[in-house]
Amino acid sequence: MIFQIESFSTIRMSVSDVTQSKLWYKNLFDLDPIEDLENFVSFKIGATNFEIVLEDAKSPISVGGSVGYWLIDDLNTLLDRVRHLGGKIYRGPLDVPEIQRSIIQIQDPYGNIVGFEAPLK
Repeated sequence: MIFQIESFSTIRMSVSDVTQSKLWYKNLFDLDPIEDLENFVSFKIGATNFEIVLEDAKSPISVGGSVGYWLIDDLNTLLDRVRHLGGKIYRGPLDVPEIQRSIIQIQDPYGNIVGFEAPLK
């Protein structure tokens, strides 16, 4: 390899309503945004920026396309919170013994898909 990849710096999600999505992810992650504009919101999660932007012709909403996965400690606690906030399971949970993790994709109330991984129990 001619260059080194260190980690994700930014994960960006295109949405139809930035305000609704901001509130939902603020509640899910229990975090306030570090940037909060009319058509753009950014959360700092660990070393990664999670950005929510208004969809447009070059960045349409994608359901089930490319999905980033957040590494967390407990899928059951996440799922309780997702359901409480009106989200649902989109795919999984699936155990992946090769990486010693369980993975799941959730769908927020607005149709956006986000992935999560947790250690196998």
